[in-house]
Amino acid sequence: MQGMKLLSRHAHDTVEHRLSVFRVVVVTGARQVGKSTLARMVLERTPGVYVTLDDPETLTRAAADPAGLVASGGDGLLVIDEVQRVPDLLRAVKLEVDKDPRPGRFLLTGSANILEMRTVTESLAGRAAWVDLGPLTWSEIAGRPRPTVLDAAFAAGDVRELLAGLACGAEPAANAARHRALSGGMPETLDMDPENRRVWYDGYRRSFLERDLRQLSAVGNIPEFNRLMSLALLRSGGVVNRSDLASDAQVSHATASRYLGLLSTANQIRFLSPYLPNVGKRLVKNPKLFAVDSGAMAWALNAGSWEAAAAAGRDGALLETFVIDDVIATDSLGPAGSGYHFWRTSGGAEVDLVVQRGTDVVGIEVKSSSTLRTSDASGLRALRGDIGPSFRVGLVAYLGSECRELDERIVAVPIPRLLGVAGS
Repeated sequence: MQGMKLLSRHAHDTVEHRLSVFRVVVVTGARQVGKSTLARMVLERTPGVYVTLDDPETLTRAAADPAGLVASGGDGLLVIDEVQRVPDLLRAVKLEVDKDPRPGRFLLTGSANILEMRTVTESLAGRAAWVDLGPLTWSEIAGRPRPTVLDAAFAAGDVRELLAGLACGAEPAANAARHRALSGGMPETLDMDPENRRVWYDGYRRSFLERDLRQLSAVGNIPEFNRLMSLALLRSGGVVNRSDLASDAQVSHATASRYLGLLSTANQIRFLSPYLPNVGKRLVKNPKLFAVDSGAMAWALNAGSWEAAAAAGRDGALLETFVIDDVIATDSLGPAGSGYHFWRTSGGAEVDLVVQRGTDVVGIEVKSSSTLRTSDASGLRALRGDIGPSFRVGLVAYLGSECRELDERIVAVPIPRLLGVAGS
């Protein structure tokens, strides 16, 4: 929400479509990204019943009689919020939809990635569709439709055809992009000033440690987990080096790996795998780590202003985190089935985000400058040379206002245009 206004989520239509096909739809995401609000909005257009396991009475009932709670939806849609709190409910849902395989029976939400929870012993494979809900995207905050630039990049026959469909040249929005990267997309923080936003993130971390983490796994040393979590957020946008991270956090390599896994399961961080089209080429093979919410990275940096992020030398990584989070959040809701990677050679050539659909690839390079240099497209050119015809288009996303052809396969696109808040 923004004040008292409910913001429309791009995931709404995706959830409704999947409910028309699948027996169960599961919405996962970090705590307080808006899963409960989304579920209630779905019920405004679909008859059904809403229950939440945040309610102590409902939680007790669900634990004592999972089958009874599952049957309480009758013939309509049953929404079960925070389902991970009683994993036995998933087995009851499985049995119920096996008896009655009509689509649209259950909408489940969970603050942890239910697929990875060790307490889940029976799968909903073949019965459920999954929707990952992240923090609010820039286009959702602005009340705009889901961005289409990436779809247009895959569909365009050439760069000029792509440029013809892009409306650029508006007033520069660099400060707006920087503000959004600093602020992140957690609904409760949208109207907060930097000081109050920091207080909110302090409380959010405490509630995460006290609630979600304890549901996922026993962590005996909370201070060391806290330390590693902060260090991981500070490293957003970097290739994972578990040995260095473990050393800085003063934990063992095994403990660092376990804690990173918990942060990923709880939707606090994501790993971006390397794009490896050529097994014979010397490529970086460790994943990259990203905060799921750029506001959490800004909090870890203690950066209430862009000048503070720049002074820490992390302004570029903060902007990259914001753009990649936003692109993945919006594109993953579409029907294309994209894969997301980064590409880096041992010689230093790099592309921040490689989006793959089938054998076709669109590369995205994020730049924190409002001007362009020839070298800004060097990584994209190297990727194009490496994969040949699979390379559809390269996009240099930057803080200027002009859409420009850089060569026959690479264009510069303003970040607001890429993220759907500028142009037509």
